Amino acid sequence: MSQRPAPPDLLDTVLAMTRSRERAEVDALLLAALGARTDAMRVRLWRVKGEAGSAQHWMLCGEQHPGHAGVTLAERLDDAARTLVPWHDRPDLVRCAEAGVALTTALTTAQTAAPGWHTGWPLFTDEGDALDGLVELDTAAPPDVAAHTEVQRLLQAHRNVLGLLDYSERDTLTRLLNRKRFDTAFMHATVAEARRIYGAPDDDSQTPDRRAGVVVRRHWLGVIDIDHFKLVNDRFGHTVGDEVLSIVGRIMESVFRFDDQLYRFGGEEFVVLLTARGEAGAMTAFERFRHAIASCDFPAIHHVTVSIGFSDVRPGDTPQACFDRADKAVYHGKTNGRNQTHSHEVLVAQGLIEDTSHCGEIELF
Repeated sequence: MSQRPAPPDLLDTVLAMTRSRERAEVDALLLAALGARTDAMRVRLWRVKGEAGSAQHWMLCGEQHPGHAGVTLAERLDDAARTLVPWHDRPDLVRCAEAGVALTTALTTAQTAAPGWHTGWPLFTDEGDALDGLVELDTAAPPDVAAHTEVQRLLQAHRNVLGLLDYSERDTLTRLLNRKRFDTAFMHATVAEARRIYGAPDDDSQTPDRRAGVVVRRHWLGVIDIDHFKLVNDRFGHTVGDEVLSIVGRIMESVFRFDDQLYRFGGEEFVVLLTARGEAGAMTAFERFRHAIASCDFPAIHHVTVSIGFSDVRPGDTPQACFDRADKAVYHGKTNGRNQTHSHEVLVAQGLIEDTSHCGEIELF
């Protein structure tokens, strides 16, 4: 009978986490370590979408099964797994989250064919006791004291590393990602687009487009600009202006998907790097956000609108080239009434703007 390989040393796992600058990679290292060091039949990482007191959902961010190579992260899950799960549809997760401590219950026959146990560990943000998500482990036997200690140490290391990443890579006002993180994320997007278009083979010698059951998503970059923001600062002061920026950031986090990457580039300018099946899907995502802003009652000023422009991410793109395309679409919206969303490619096809971008000439940052 084959045996599992020896689990990675705890210190080696922590060192690997601290070397990473990618949140998804840190999550993957955590799941791999939990699976190896607890003999779990399945490990899952969930994060909470939405703020306490409002409609909240669970989002599956990654999972691992014994005998499978690597960890399946969100971007490789199918649409069913990526869909937000209503908060109360997972009462086992809710009980653990509300208790604030690890809870172990017996698995039902509907959950597994063999006897087993389910344990949930809540995850909290580094800045306090706000719930960030939850890790669930399915094991053949209830975790003993040693296993609980091992898991808690791994979760604390994971929390500390993510806290350090957040401190250096997030805007202090809105808590969105800052420019420091953008270049790396954009590079990954251009590589993914090259693989999608040119058919770079994977382990199964098939392109991502051809693998059965894999949903192919394209990358899009959107630029969001708050309309008349200078007037807000001039009339109401910078304190109110900062509150507007903070609320816009919170609405972005509640409207866009958990794996969409949200940035504040300074002033009233925000950037979104997201995935969607096509231009129509990207338009739907950005329009949903625009309507959410327009319908929000902001303190003091009540009404705020945004202008949005977006472009597809292309193989060989630079941040400058893609940003400029999206920014041209923003400018078109601002000069034609504001409170609009425009696709650069559609505007070019309609002859309303000219595509003068040239990949590789100038780096944005």
